[in-house]
Amino acid sequence: MGTAALTLLILISVRDGLKNQDPVPAKSEEVIEAGSSVTLKCAGNGTVKWIVQGGKKDIRNDTILIRKASFKDTKTYSCVYDAPGSVENVAVHLFVKDSSNYLNALFGVVIRFDEHQDAVIPCLLTDPSIPESAVSLEPLDYFKKVTTEFDAKKGFTIRNVQTDLNDHTFRCTVTVNGKKKDTHSMRIYVEKEEIIHSVFLPSNEYIRIQGEDFVTNCTAKSNAKIQIAWDNGTKTIEETEMKYSFVDGIWTITSILSIRSVSYEDSGNYTCVAGNKEPSRKRSANLQVIEKAFVHVSTSQNRSISQLTGLDEELTVDVEAYPSQLSWQWLHNNTGIIKNVSSLSKWEHRGPYRHQSILTLYRMNANETGTYTFYANNSETSASLSVEIKLFGTPSVIMEQYSVNGSHEIKCTSKGYTLPAITWLLCFNTSCSDEEKVPFTDELRQDTQEDVVISVMRLEKLNDTVTIFCLASNIAGTASDKMTITKAILPVVASSTKEAEKFSSMFIVVAAGAAFFFLLSVFFIYKYKQKPKFEVRWQMVQVTEGNQYICIDPTQLPYNERWEFPRANLQFGKTIGAGAFGKVMEATAFGMGKDDSALRVAVKMLKPSAHTDEKEALMSELKILSHLGHHDNIVNLLGACTSGGPILVITEYCQHGDLLNFLRRKAEIMNNNFTAALANSTSDYKNMAVEGKYLGSNSGLGNDSSYIDMKPVTSNRASTLENPLVEEEDMDDHLPLDLHDLLNFSLQVAQGMSFLATKNCIHRDVAARNVLVTHGRMAKICDFGLARDIENDSNYVVKGNARLPVKWMAPESIFDCIYTVQSDVWSYGILLWEIFSLGRSPYPGVVVNRKFYKMIKDGCKMDCPDYAPLDIYRIMKACWDLEPTRRPTFNQLTDFISRQMSIITGQVRLHTPPDDLRKHPWSFM
Repeated sequence: MGTAALTLLILISVRDGLKNQDPVPAKSEEVIEAGSSVTLKCAGNGTVKWIVQGGKKDIRNDTILIRKASFKDTKTYSCVYDAPGSVENVAVHLFVKDSSNYLNALFGVVIRFDEHQDAVIPCLLTDPSIPESAVSLEPLDYFKKVTTEFDAKKGFTIRNVQTDLNDHTFRCTVTVNGKKKDTHSMRIYVEKEEIIHSVFLPSNEYIRIQGEDFVTNCTAKSNAKIQIAWDNGTKTIEETEMKYSFVDGIWTITSILSIRSVSYEDSGNYTCVAGNKEPSRKRSANLQVIEKAFVHVSTSQNRSISQLTGLDEELTVDVEAYPSQLSWQWLHNNTGIIKNVSSLSKWEHRGPYRHQSILTLYRMNANETGTYTFYANNSETSASLSVEIKLFGTPSVIMEQYSVNGSHEIKCTSKGYTLPAITWLLCFNTSCSDEEKVPFTDELRQDTQEDVVISVMRLEKLNDTVTIFCLASNIAGTASDKMTITKAILPVVASSTKEAEKFSSMFIVVAAGAAFFFLLSVFFIYKYKQKPKFEVRWQMVQVTEGNQYICIDPTQLPYNERWEFPRANLQFGKTIGAGAFGKVMEATAFGMGKDDSALRVAVKMLKPSAHTDEKEALMSELKILSHLGHHDNIVNLLGACTSGGPILVITEYCQHGDLLNFLRRKAEIMNNNFTAALANSTSDYKNMAVEGKYLGSNSGLGNDSSYIDMKPVTSNRASTLENPLVEEEDMDDHLPLDLHDLLNFSLQVAQGMSFLATKNCIHRDVAARNVLVTHGRMAKICDFGLARDIENDSNYVVKGNARLPVKWMAPESIFDCIYTVQSDVWSYGILLWEIFSLGRSPYPGVVVNRKFYKMIKDGCKMDCPDYAPLDIYRIMKACWDLEPTRRPTFNQLTDFISRQMSIITGQVRLHTPPDDLRKHPWSFM
C-alpha cells in the first residue's frame, strides 16, 4: 500500500438542500453549521477504520454519517488501515458552529495525568473565526504560574504538569462580544511519578518435599502505593496476602505467596512483579519439589592424598541437603583408633541448602596418617565421604642378630611410606668413614609386606672385626642402623685364606674402591631395568588357522591425520589421575562439540621426563583407539595432538570416575536396598575342581533357578528424571543402586568386550578400575595404565621384572604368559565378582604368594558375592574354567545377562536355558 492509497471524501448537506451534490475530497478542516448532515467516506486498498478524537473506541466502517451535527461533533476524524503497524492516515477536523456553544469539552468531571508529563485539556473551539486569545483556563491566577498553550483543534496543553494541581477545580472559558461562556467544571488528578526503590525476595531458590507447604514473600519499597503480582510462567497467581505500611514518605508493600501441600506440578520459577505500570521491577525464585529428604556430600579433591610429613593439608567437602538443618563432624581413623577432629574445621554457608566444611591439618606428623571421614545428617537421612591421607615419612631401621640352625644371621627391619629400599654396607673396622664402606649384596633374603621391608644377611665364622650398616631410603629420606661384630663372624664375601693377608693395605683399599663403584653401577643399572615400563595393555592380534594368535605391532598401524585437533583450542582443568609415566587431565575442547561448541573431554599425556619408548607406547595406544572405531561401551577417541609439542590423546570425559570407586561409594547404603542371599559356606573360596557338585545337572535355568529379591528404587529415579531442575550428573551420583544397575554394568562391559573381540583386540587388564562411568550410568571400557601409579598399587604384584594384576589374570596368563580373548573372559568373571560385591577386592584376605598360585592351579574359586543372583554366580564360575576353550564367549555372556535383566523386570520368565546356551559345556546342563 502506497502513501496515496487512502482517499477521504466528504458530502455535506444543510437544512435548505445540498451544499455538495456529489462527494468531494475533504480538506484538512471543514466548517459547517449546526444541524447540517455530514457524510465522511474513506477509501483505500484494504479494510479501513475511523479514529475519532475523544472517542472511546474505533469505528470499523469506511463511512461515518452525521445526520444532524451539533457542537459536540466538533472533533478530528482520522481514517487508517485496520492492520497492525499501519501508519498511513488521512484526517479532517470538523468545526460545527453554534452561537450558543463556542466550546466543546471532551472530558468528564475528572481528568488524570502522570506527573512531569504534558497534560492536554481538550477544550475545542466550535468556530475557527474566534481568536484563540479569547479562550482561557480559570482560575487565571493559578495558570499564570504554569506554561500553557492553546490550539483550537486540541485545547490547552500544560507543560510538565505537577501534583500541586490536585484537589483544585478548573474550567475552560471563552469571551465573544463581551459575553463569557464556560464549560462544566473539572478536577485534574496528577498521579505521582512511580519510583520503586527496591524489590526483595528472601531467597532465589527453594526446595520442598511433596506434600509440604510453601510460603515466601516479596517486599517492595516505593514512593507510591504500587501493586505486586506473582507469575510462574503459565499463569498469574491471584491468591496472595498483601500488607502495606507508610513511613517517612515511603510505602512498604509485602505480598505473601502461599501454596499448601505442594506437588511436582508446582515446581518452577515464581516471579514477583512490582509496579502499577511499565517498566516494572521483577525478582524471581525457583521452587523444586522433591520426593524425599536428601544429604549429598562431595569434594573436588583427590580422595587419596600422599604427601611429605610436616606439610599442611586442607580437606574441603561440599554439602547440599534438605532439610538444611544439619549435624556434622570429622572423624580420623588411624589403624582402628578413631578421634573426633571437628574442632580443626570450619563450617561455611554457601546458599540456602549448600554448605562447605574445611578441615585444616597443620604440619602433619606420622600419627595423622589414615582415613578422614566427614559425616553429615539432617532429621531424615545422612551421608559421608572419606579421604585417605598417606604421609611420606623417613623410614625406621632396626638391626637384630640371631642364630638359625648354626648359621649367624643379621636381620634389618625397616618400616615407612613409601616402602623403603634397603642397602647393606660393610666396613672392616669399628670406626668407619664413607670411603671405607663397601656395598654388600650376596647371601641376602628379603621379604616385603604392606609397609615393612625385612632384609636378612647370612654370616660365616672368621676371626676379624666388621661393622655392618643397614640403610633404608624412600622419597622422604634415609635412615640407618649399624652393628659391630668382633672376632667371630664375617660376611661370606670376606676372604679367609692366608694368601689374602699378604696383600698390602693399599691394594685392599684400591680394590675395595673399585669394587664399590662397580657394584654401585650394577645396582643402579639393575634398579633401572627393574623399573616397570609403560606399555599399552590392549593388544591387537591376527587369528590364524587352528585359532592361534599372532600379535600385531601397534607401531605399524596407520594413523589418520583427521584426528588432529588444535592445541590452542584446549583449556585444561584439574588432574583426573596421575601415575609414574603420565597423567590424565580434564579439559574443555573449543570447537569439538555440536555446532562447533565447547566439549568437556579427558586428555592423556606423558610426563616431561618420558623416554622415547614411552612416547612410542602412547602413540601406539592412539593408533589402536583410532583403529578400533566408535562404540558406546568403550572410552572413544575424540582427537589428538601429535605435532608441535607433547603427544596428547583426547578421549570422552566420564564424570563419575571409575566403576570400582563408584560402587564403593554406594556400598554404605546398599543394605537398605538389597536382601543379600549369602552362600551356605562362610569361606571366601572353594576348590571347585574337587567339589564337582557345584556344576551338577540341576544347576541350569530350570524351575529351581532364582535370583536375589531386591527392594525397588525406581520411584526415586522416576521422580528425579521428571524434574528438569536436577542436573543429570548429580542425579546419577546420588541415586542408590539396584540389581538392574549391577546387571546393566555387567551387560555394558560384556558388550564393549564383545566389540573388542570382533576387532581382534585383547584387553589384558579387565577390571572395575579400568571401567569408567559416565552420565546415565553408562559403563565404558578404558586402559587407565598411563595414569595409574602401579608401583604403589597393591593390585599390581611384582612377577619377574613386571608388575601384573595377578588376581585378575587367567592361569594361562600367569604361568605361561598367554593372553587371548579367553583370558579376558576369565578377567571379566573377576570383574563380575567386583560388581556384585560392590567393589570389594577379589580373593579377600588371600596374599599373592606360592599358596595363591597353587590355589589357582588347583581350581579354587571365590564364593558367591553378597549381591549376586545365583545364575550370575554360575556364569562367574563358567568364566573361571581352567580350560580356556570351555569358557563362554562375550557374545554368549551378553545374551545371558540380557535374559537375566529381562527376568528381574518381569518381561520374561525363563524355566529352561535357551537352545543356543545348552550347546556349550558351561551352560549348566
